Amino acid sequence: MTDDVAEESIVFIYTTAPSVEVARQLAKAVVEARLAACANMLPGLEAIYEWDGALQQEAEVAVLFKTRATCVAAAMDMIAANHPYDTPAITAFTATDAAPDFAAWVMAQTTRQSSS
Repeated sequence: MTDDVAEESIVFIYTTAPSVEVARQLAKAVVEARLAACANMLPGLEAIYEWDGALQQEAEVAVLFKTRATCVAAAMDMIAANHPYDTPAITAFTATDAAPDFAAWVMAQTTRQSSS
């Protein structure tokens, strides 16, 4: 286990959703697939952006997924495939450091279980 932690980075994936319900659906799908160890939903955000030439102002929920580097592409693909937005913000950033116990837990939670 410690070799995996030493060799692979912890990565956070950030996206937003239009509601807590949608955020929860995205979080459950990714965590149940073991593509992330955890997802934190942060309601109460307000987004201001331009879309189709008009200024928009909408309530949003941020979702922060905790995962490992080798799961990032699959997790981002799953989020995109299940996201209701035409152009969702989905981005990943690597942790520069992590507590060893936390890193080990993320690695364990994102390791596929054998079906035997």
